[in-house]
Formats: sequence, structure tokens, C-alpha cells
Amino acid sequence: MRKCKDMPYHIGIVLKVYPSYRQKHLVSVNAGAQRSVYNHLVACGNEIYRLSKTASYVPSDRRRIDDLRHMTGSAANIQNALPYLYTPEVDCQTVANGMKNYRTAWKNMRERHTGVPAFHKKANDLSYQTNCHYVKSSKGLKDGTVRFLNQRYILLPKLGKIRFAGSPKLVSSLLSHTDNTRIGTVTIRKDAVGEYWVSLQIASEYPFHELLPKTGKMLGIDLNLLELVYSSDGGSMANPRFHANLDQKITKAQKKLSRMGDRAKRENRSLYESRNYQKQRAKLASLHRQVARQRADYLHTVSKHLVESQDLIAAENLQVRNLLKDHHLAKAISDAGWRTLLTQLQQKANVYGKTVILVPPQYTTQTCSECGYVLKKEERLPLSVREWDCPKCGTHHLRDQNAAKNILQKALLIMAETA
Repeated sequence: MRKCKDMPYHIGIVLKVYPSYRQKHLVSVNAGAQRSVYNHLVACGNEIYRLSKTASYVPSDRRRIDDLRHMTGSAANIQNALPYLYTPEVDCQTVANGMKNYRTAWKNMRERHTGVPAFHKKANDLSYQTNCHYVKSSKGLKDGTVRFLNQRYILLPKLGKIRFAGSPKLVSSLLSHTDNTRIGTVTIRKDAVGEYWVSLQIASEYPFHELLPKTGKMLGIDLNLLELVYSSDGGSMANPRFHANLDQKITKAQKKLSRMGDRAKRENRSLYESRNYQKQRAKLASLHRQVARQRADYLHTVSKHLVESQDLIAAENLQVRNLLKDHHLAKAISDAGWRTLLTQLQQKANVYGKTVILVPPQYTTQTCSECGYVLKKEERLPLSVREWDCPKCGTHHLRDQNAAKNILQKALLIMAETA
């Protein structure tokens, strides 16, 4: 059986798990061990960078650099530098995954400009990764070190048998989809509220979903803050503003948490040992999680509807990270979840056999979709103008619908050029 990365079909599922006190301790130990491996690599990398400036003329610095590179060169060397990693409670995949996360951080820095890898601090939420291993003769899900025992229990390395809850329909279909299917990376996570989750990466030689029927339709969509989606056919989908709706509750809970934290500090009490502070922190985390879940559910509904009803969907390739630098609109943009919606559209289109094209966003709003005239200099439309007439052909435009039409036209041009 091939490795996960070599298989054509992939799916990820998230299960809520109910660990015992012993299993919770093991999750905490392994999450801390993996964080310490990552921080060890960051510390050695930072020291190597500092010493490299003087190593050319200071022999002791060159020797120290050689020692640091030896300490981080392999998993065995890291374990020797951090002897507590040999503890029987620590998963054998902890070091390997810590090294992988460190390499991924550098890759993201080079490709996505996310910044130099920094230390991971201890937090209320924690997670670690492990891997499912198979023998060469194995054929499916039931032969790995991570496997479903039945529809209620799953077996995990170090943790052992643990009860889970998830979609019965999804779990049943997965259990019947075992041939030439394997589990890859497994992430065990405790969220800020205190609940535990397991994320499974699953790959197979056979598709997990059937392709959706073709509709023969195409649509351009413009993402904005007044309406989340405005389409080229004049339709729209509302922007619910989930965070704004709970903003007062979140603000009130945050203020109460800050007062309790200040009081604990005045009384020289540890925040981790202050029960009322931890209860309030969990309430605040629950509100933030509620907002995230509402947004994710709504965006999944919108993306699934668009993919089901259209064969081709065109949207702007928005660089949301840059848009968030505008402090006037950053909160509203984050609340809308534009980038998440675009990612979901691409993923669902790939799974169900549809097409999503992301086009450059330049001049989609300032161009007439009828004659192609581009507004320049003093003619350019401010955000407050929602309707306008083309100076050249006189066509009356709704700002967002006109932008959606231009987006669709750009996508058709891209398809024609690549055909």
C-alpha cells in the first residue's frame, strides 16, 4: 500500500474525544515535549545566527556552532540534548514532528513571508502530532497503529483506547471504506475551553465523495462587507457579522477577566491556580469559539451551495493579509472570513468535480463591464458610491454586480488562454 502523499484522494475528519485523567496527562506531556523540541531548534538556530557573525575570526565561536549543529542534526542528537524525551510517556514521533514543524515554519517564512520562527509559549490550548504506521503487508485502516475499534472507540499511540463522538454517517462510511485506505498524520488537541479533539488525515486510492452533476452554469462573485457575496446575476448572500453580534458579551467577559487577573496579581496568586479566573477564561474562550463555529458553519453552507449550483465560479484572489493592515476595516474583514470562503470553494470544487478560478482583483470595480472603460484619477469610485453611470457608454451599474461581471469575464479569458 502506498504512502498517504502518493494516494490521489484525501480527506480530513475531526472527532471529539473523551480522555481519562491519565490520558489527559499524557496529552499534556507529549504536547509539552513537542513544544520543547521546537523551542530547542529555535534557540540553537538563533545562537548559530548570532555566532556566525564572528565565527570567521573567533575559533571558539566556530566550535560552538559545530556543537549546536550536532545537537540539532538528527532526532537521536536532539533526544541526547533533551534527555527527558526518553521518558516512556513520550510518543516516539514527538521529536520527528517537532523537527518537521520547524522546517515548515522556515518554508512558510520563505514562501509566505510569515516571519522567522519564534518560540512557542505555554498556553491553555495545546496540541501535538503523531503518525499512524503500517506493516508492508497491510491493506487498510484496520492494520495501523491508529485505528477505529468500532463506531465509538479509537486506538491512539500512547493514549490507547479512547471514546470519541462524531458524525455517525461519516464514521460508518469511513469504516466501510477500508481497502487501500490509510491514516496519516494525527493531531491530538486540547482547546482553550478544555475539550479534547483528534484530527485525522486519511488518504485512499478511491474517492470519498461522488461527483456532482453538471449544471451548465457559471457565476462571478464579488466579496464585500455589506453583503458577503454579490454575484454577477444580481443575487447576494448576507454577511451575518457573527463577531459583531457577540461583541458586547465578549467585551464584558474580557473586562471581567482582566479585573480578576489584576486582583490575583495584587494578592500574589498564580493565575493558573485561581479557579474563578480560570472559569472566566473558559467562558471567554467559549464565546470566541462560538463565533468561530458560527462563521465556519455559515461559510460551509455558502460554499456548498455555490459549488452545487455552478460549474464555474470566478472570484478575486484577495490578499487578505494585506487588507488587514487597514485598521479601520481589519475587524470587519476578519469577521467576514473572505479567505476561508475562497479556500472552501477551491477544496469543494476539487472534490466534487467543479471549477473555481481566482483572478487578479485590479480594476474589477473601476471598469465598465459593458464597454471596458476604466475609471481613472478623479473618476475613481470611493467606497461610499454604490451605483454609477459609465462616462463612455452611459450604462448604469450597481457597483458590486458590475465587479462580479468583470471577475467572470477575467476568468473566461484565463480559461481561453490556458485551453
